[in-house]
Amino acid sequence: MLDGVAWEDVRAEFRYDPASPLLVRITFLVRHGPRVTWYVGRDVLHEGLRSVSGTGDIQVWPTYIGEQTTVWMQLTSEEATVVFEMSARPLEEWLDHTYRSVPAGSEMARCDVDRFLAGILGGDPGLDSPHIR
Repeated sequence: MLDGVAWEDVRAEFRYDPASPLLVRITFLVRHGPRVTWYVGRDVLHEGLRSVSGTGDIQVWPTYIGEQTTVWMQLTSEEATVVFEMSARPLEEWLDHTYRSVPAGSEMARCDVDRFLAGILGGDPGLDSPHIR
């Protein structure tokens, strides 16, 4: 959603690196604009499938319309606040794949702090995901 009233389809690439197990890297592929990357807690996305999740600049929540569930994600920076809507099912299936790779509760045992920081600062992107709209 742009300017509070305009909507635009935006492709997003979700990546997960088991060496940085707490975060999901989301790169938004904006048509006629730069790529924008945010790091979102995997647990924030997972909790956002069922209830309001996140605080501050990242919030995720489900919306139910009949039989269809969508997930809304609001990202806030100093420059703007944007809201994305995506189908819940592909996100849930992709997150399930990450939890098979690194089960919930085992993240810290696998966390390499140096690699984690390198990832945040532009290091290795990790596992590819399907593009989710």
